[in-house]
Formats: sequence, structure tokens, C-alpha cells
Amino acid sequence: MNALENKERMLDLLTMREIHGLSEEDQKELERLLQNFPEWQDDETLALTAAAITLTVVNTDEPMPANLRSKILADSERYFANEETSEETSEETSGKVLDFKSKSGRTVSAETGVVGGFADRLRRLSFWNLAGWVAAAAACVVLGFNLWTTNAPEVAVNPSPSPQISPALLPSPNLAQQREQFLTAAPDAVQSSWTDFNPKEPRNVKGDVVWSNSLQRGYIRFQNLPVNDKTRETYQLWIFDANQNAKTPVDGGVFDIDANGDVIVPIDAKIKVGKPTMFAVTAEKPGGVVVSELGKVMAVAKIET
Repeated sequence: MNALENKERMLDLLTMREIHGLSEEDQKELERLLQNFPEWQDDETLALTAAAITLTVVNTDEPMPANLRSKILADSERYFANEETSEETSEETSGKVLDFKSKSGRTVSAETGVVGGFADRLRRLSFWNLAGWVAAAAACVVLGFNLWTTNAPEVAVNPSPSPQISPALLPSPNLAQQREQFLTAAPDAVQSSWTDFNPKEPRNVKGDVVWSNSLQRGYIRFQNLPVNDKTRETYQLWIFDANQNAKTPVDGGVFDIDANGDVIVPIDAKIKVGKPTMFAVTAEKPGGVVVSELGKVMAVAKIET
């Protein structure tokens, strides 16, 4: 390691010592390097720079370590004591001083225009002293910046939440979609097409019935079922059960036809159906009836057993 590298390593160790102390091994290395640079053994610039950086950037809520506080106080007392001695010596030995004083009472040098004691101190510093001080100050500034970024409070960045759509605002599946979902979910679903109840009086009603006995649910679908006058009649579905008297089929609910075209209606069985054999649609008085006379049957759909 050449002289320049020794110098840089020594400055690094001095900086580390002033900021957070050295290990026993590093301390021995520093002492060995200082023997080659005796002018740095009692130099206090690193300690003062480290203290200034610490006081300006480090979180003041945390107390300063006791060892660093003691060292700063001791170094500052020694520094100002040396300043007073240097100023007194400078005033005694200086031969060229102007006849005026500053407001603070300190004599101003005619050669440099700088306070006498401090100017003498600057003249005594060698090039390597100044270069080392600048390098040490730069190292402390970098260290202070790292300390500040480490201790700086983290700013929580909340990502913009993705918009949540309430289930209540989602469009409900229409009856055609519900029917398709029903056929997929009901493995025992049966299906039968509408036919005329009396071939001699064809009504040409098309469509079908789908029913699940396990779910007790189903749908009826129509084409060409005439629009009914609600003030005079309504349509009513009947479910004929093998386990029940044919004269009293199960009421499957009432419904109206408002427009021509495809119409799908959910089945609303009033009691449990045991074994359906046939579905029938009749025209009844408004509101429906309890027992139908089957006077006006619009269509029937038989279930094959």
C-alpha cells in the first residue's frame, strides 16, 4: 500500500472513529497509520464536522450517545482554548496591523483582511491538512445523508383501490340465462314440448317445460300463447302428479302474457310434487282458481315415464 492509499485508509478510519467508534483491530490499524502522519494525531476537524452533520440531519428525538457527547465537549474545549492561545500569540507577533478594530473588538490583519488568529491558523495548515479535511467533510456529508434517509419516516403509498361493484348493482341474469343455468345445475331435469290438448281445436302454442324433481323447480317457455286481457282472464299452470287425484292437480302459479314472442315463466308449485306426469296451461278468471274445471286448456306437455 503506497503513501496515498495509507492516507485514504487513515481518513476512513478517522471518520469511522468519530461517527460510531472503531473495533480493537481497526483502532490498532489507525494508530499504526497515524505514526506516518503525526500531524493528524491531535487534529479535531473530523470530530467537529461529524458533530455538525449529526446535529443537522440525525433525528433529534434520539439522544446522542454519551461517548460521542463527551468527546465533542472535550474537543470543543480544547479547540477554543487553542484558538485563544493562537490569537494571543498572533497579536503579540504581528507587526503589520491596521489602526482600527471590528465591532467585536478583534484586530483585522492588513495583509489578508481576515481575523488575525484564524489567518495564522490557516497559514500553518499544509496542503495535505486541507485536502484531508475536505475529504473528511465530504465523507461525513455522505454519511449524514445516509443517516437522514435511513431515519426519515416512510411515506406510505396506498395504491388506488380497484373499483368494487356492489353485487346489488350487477345486472341480474334474465330468465333465459336462469333457465340455462338451471339445466346445467339440475342433472335430473326433464324436458317436454307443448302440444294441443284438443287436436280438433289447434292453438299452435310452441315451447317446452323443464322440471327438476330434486330441486322442485322448473321453467315453462312459450311461443304463440295469446296476449291475455288481465281484466277478464289470466293463465294458470297445473302439474299432474301420479301420486295425486287427477281432478286436483298441483297449482303451478298464475301468469300473464303482455306481448307476442318468446315468453319464459318460472314454475311456482304450491305443494311438493312427487312424480309429475303432465303439465297443462289453462285460461282462468283473474287471480286464478283453486280447482280448475279445465274448460279452456291452452296446451299440455306430457312427461314420459
